[in-house]
Amino acid sequence: MERAMYFRQQAEVLLGISRATIDLGVARRLRILAAEFQAKADELEDAETDFSDMPVGRRGSSSGEMDRH
Repeated sequence: MERAMYFRQQAEVLLGISRATIDLGVARRLRILAAEFQAKADELEDAETDFSDMPVGRRGSSSGEMDRH
C-alpha cells in the first residue's frame, strides 16, 4: 500500500509541475508520466488485493489447521 501511495503522490507532483510550466510539450510529457505513475499505483493495489483473497491457513487450509496424511 505504501508503494502505491508513493506513486500516487509523485503523480500529483508531476501534474502540479505540468500546470506550472508554460512549455506545452513539457506539460504533455509530465501528464503522460503522471498517468503512468497512476497506472503503476493501480497495478500495485490490484496485486495487493489478489493476495488478500488467499487463505490464511497452512497448505491451503482456511481454518489454519495442518493437513494430515
